[in-house]
This record gives sequence, C-alpha cells and structure tokens, in this order.
Amino acid sequence: MALRVSGLSVRYGAVTAVSDVDFEVADGEVLALLGPSGCGKSTLLRAVAGLESPSAGEIRWDGADLARVPVHRRRFGMVFQDGQLFPHRDVAGNVEFGLRMRGADRARRRERVAELLALLGLDGYERRRATELSGGEAQRVALARALAADPALLLLDEPLSALDRTLREQLAVDLARLLAADDATAIVVTHDHDEAFTLADRVAIMTGGRFRQVDTPQRLWQHPADEEVATFLGCTAVLPAEVRGGTATCALGAVPVAAPDGPARLGLRASGVRAEPDAAGAGVVRERVHRHDHVRLTVETPELPEPVEATARTATAPGVGDPVRLDLDPDGIALIG
Repeated sequence: MALRVSGLSVRYGAVTAVSDVDFEVADGEVLALLGPSGCGKSTLLRAVAGLESPSAGEIRWDGADLARVPVHRRRFGMVFQDGQLFPHRDVAGNVEFGLRMRGADRARRRERVAELLALLGLDGYERRRATELSGGEAQRVALARALAADPALLLLDEPLSALDRTLREQLAVDLARLLAADDATAIVVTHDHDEAFTLADRVAIMTGGRFRQVDTPQRLWQHPADEEVATFLGCTAVLPAEVRGGTATCALGAVPVAAPDGPARLGLRASGVRAEPDAAGAGVVRERVHRHDHVRLTVETPELPEPVEATARTATAPGVGDPVRLDLDPDGIALIG
C-alpha cells in the first residue's frame, strides 16, 4: 500500500474533528472522501498533507512514518477549490513551477507543460496570464500544476465546487480521464455524490469525523451499510421487505435483489419509484417540482403512513391532486445493510 492511515484523530481543544480513522490508498488508486460540510474530511486531508498535526494515530507512506516529515518533503501535490494560481505568472509559469523547484531542465519543463495542457484541453494557453482565465480554465491550470512535478500523492480539496454545475460535471469527467492517464494516486474531498462517483475507485462516506462505509461506487449505491448512509446517498424512504428467491417484496411492490431469503430493508430513492397517471391508482400527488429532465413528486398512498417521493416523465407528469400508480425501478433502490 502507498498510503496507510491508522487510528488518526485531530482535535481542536474539546472539539474532535477527526476521530480514530483507518484507511489505505493503493498505488494508482483514487479515494474520495464524501460527506456533508463540517464532517472532518478537509481536516483529514490537511493532516495527510502535513498542514494539520494529528492528536493521535499514524500516517505512513510506503511504510515510512510521516510524523516528522515537513510538508515540502512529502512530495504530495495539493489543489484547493479556488486553485490559488500565481497571478504574476502565465499559464506555463504556473504549471512548470514544481518542476523548476526540482531542478528540471527547460526541455523537460516544456515537454511536461505541453503534455498536461493538451490532456486538459488547454493547448496554446502557455503564454496566457493567470488573471485572464475563466474559472474552469484556472482550475484546469491548477490541476496541471499539481500533476506537473509527478507528486507521489495528489490531494484535491473540493477542486470543482466553485464552478457552476455544467462546468463541474464536464471538468469531473476530464479530471477522471487525466488521473487515469497519469496513473495518479489521489485523495479527493467532495460533498458532491456525482463528483465522487465519477472520480474515485473507492468512496469513503464520512460523518461526524468518522468513516461510515468505504466501498466502490457501485457497492455504495446498491448496498449502503446503514440507514444514515442510505439517507445521505439519496434514499428518502426505508421500507421493510421479505426476500424470496431473489425477489424482495415490500408495501409498494416487488423488485429483484441479490440477497438471501429472509427479512430485508429497502432504501427508496425518488428515481426508484415511478409515478404514472392512472385514474384507478391509489396514490395521490400532493407536491410537484420540475427538475431539468424529470418531475419530482410527493405522493400519498394508502400502503404507507408517510408520503413517498417519486419521479415522473416531464411530458406526462400528473398534477397536484391527480391519482397515480406507483411502480418500483430496481436501479433506484438500495438493499441496506
């Protein structure tokens, strides 16, 4: 393992920001720390970087204890949400900074700058001033600068959060491609589910300074460890079910599951409950909100004591007060535990 963190805690007086965290990151792996604001994920990242002093625990790189290794000797690259470019340098000067500090010759610096700018869609930007860049361009340059010196570990603290959603989604795809092409080992801090699932090989769900579950995006989506994780990952209702022969049956119907026979709990996301206009339907729409590619509904149904969230197609979405039929979509349903 490249990075191993054992029993790590960070305290500020009586406040514990990170509590007894253990994890490993393998060479070439990207781990995302995903959680709400204030859960300790940025503090944990800063402790790995050497910018925060742990109150307990160890941080080891390839077996070596980093406790006495200063920030500048860890060979870790960092990217913050605002990029923090050098405003007096042009794009090439920013990207090559780490290489210059390591004594790389001019030919190597030019080669690496051109390689990274091409990967990030910034060909020809070498002489552009940092102050002339858009937000998305500046963040691309910050990523290129962090990668230019071939860091042993790349640490990304909310690198896309300052961008608008469309640009953030595109840059997340670009960044995932760049990390894979560079075979980079990285830790990404984010509160955005889509960003974490796009970038990471594994995702650590973090709340209250602790890890709740560490798993692949697919496993997290399909099998959250408990109701807290399921709720954080978008499940708005949890229903008891009974599994028989690979099918889980709950109050709203049946869905296929990969689980042994017996009792189970299903986490329902709005995308897992499809509402269709139906004069004979037992459900009644109580709220309706348009989203960019669907309509989100709140539906009362006699099978459940509380309303359930559902989605409907934009073209045929029912109105408030209309009767609907509810169907389950297994792609939007999680098996909890």
